[in-house]
Amino acid sequence: MPEIVRRKSDTLSVMASPLRFFLSHSMLDASEVEKLQETIVGLGVSVYLAENDPQPGVNLAAKVLAEIKASDAVIVLLAEGGASSPWVQQEIGVAMAAGKLVVPIVQAGIDVKMAGLAGLEYISVDFASPGDAAVIVSSALEPLVRRHAEKQARQAQQDMLVALGLVALVLLIAYSSK
Repeated sequence: MPEIVRRKSDTLSVMASPLRFFLSHSMLDASEVEKLQETIVGLGVSVYLAENDPQPGVNLAAKVLAEIKASDAVIVLLAEGGASSPWVQQEIGVAMAAGKLVVPIVQAGIDVKMAGLAGLEYISVDFASPGDAAVIVSSALEPLVRRHAEKQARQAQQDMLVALGLVALVLLIAYSSK
């Protein structure tokens, strides 16, 4: 649901909430994670990385579970470390159980069947060529980002119509009572 905020001019404005991706990955793939995050953020998408959200004393599994549930989609990076990571496997299972869209981004040469993603379409990239990888990822994710923006625009229009309807109803009641 769009957030309503006040501008300095005191008029109401509707701000769309950005698309939120949870990025499932292994810490062993830090270089690829950094490149991937930069590419996704470049599309205007908010990316959640657990290591960028330290909360001492908070149960890590509970934090990750809550963030997966709060995300719009889960991007799974399967590079050398992620393909065999038990954490990545668990995050995939949680995302699927929560009904989240799971988008695997797979380093060339990695077997997706090993990661429990058999049957899912995936984006194949070669991070040895970072420029090409960024173009491939951007091109593949852009339609998802565009659909989200279109959905939010439709929702904002519907919200505005409801608000206008309520204003009209209040005016009708005010005029009727005079």
